[in-house]
Amino acid sequence: MKLKKFFLGFMFILSVSHIANASQLDFSWNAPKTYVHNKGTAGEVTYIIWFYNLGNTIEKPILVPIEVLLTTDTGEKYPDAYYPEIMEHVAKLDEDYKEGKKYQYAAVAKGELAPKTTKHCVAMFEDVDPQAKRLDIFVTGISHFFFWRWRMVDYSYKITYEKEQDYWKLIEHGMTKDTSHRSYEFETRGW
Repeated sequence: MKLKKFFLGFMFILSVSHIANASQLDFSWNAPKTYVHNKGTAGEVTYIIWFYNLGNTIEKPILVPIEVLLTTDTGEKYPDAYYPEIMEHVAKLDEDYKEGKKYQYAAVAKGELAPKTTKHCVAMFEDVDPQAKRLDIFVTGISHFFFWRWRMVDYSYKITYEKEQDYWKLIEHGMTKDTSHRSYEFETRGW
C-alpha cells in the first residue's frame, strides 16, 4: 500500500512539473491569408501567408528549434519561406499589424528566445496548389523540450484549415504523432 501511494505521489509530482515546463512557450497564430503578388500581370504569384507568435513566458532564455511545413489535401508539401521583397504588402494582412512591427521566419526565429519576449513570425508558402481545399500546417520544435532534448519523438503541432469561399476556416489543432510531413526530404533543408 505504501509503495502504491509513493508511486501515485511521484506521478503527481512528475505531471505537475511537466505542466509547468510545458507552459514556458506561448504559441499563438492567425488563420492563413491568400496574397496575390503582381496580380493580373505575367509575373503573378500566389502565396499562402501565415502569421504566428512565439513567446517566452519565463525569466530565463529557452531554446525553440522551430520548423514549419504546409501540406495540402492534393498531396503537395511546401516548406516555409521568406520573401523580403513582398513583406511590405504581406505585413498588412496581419490582424495585429502595426507600423514598424518586425517579422521573422522559422530559420531566423529558431534558437534562443530571450526571457519574457515574443517573436512575431511569418511563413510564406509560394504557389500552393489552387485546387487545395484543405491545408495542414505542421510546426515542430515547440513540444515539451524533454522530447527533442533527449532525441525522442518531437511531436508536431498540427493546424488544419479548410477553404470556405475566400478564406481559410480553422478545423482542428493540437499535438500530433503524425509524421507523414517528415517523410519528404526537401533539397534545401534536412527535414
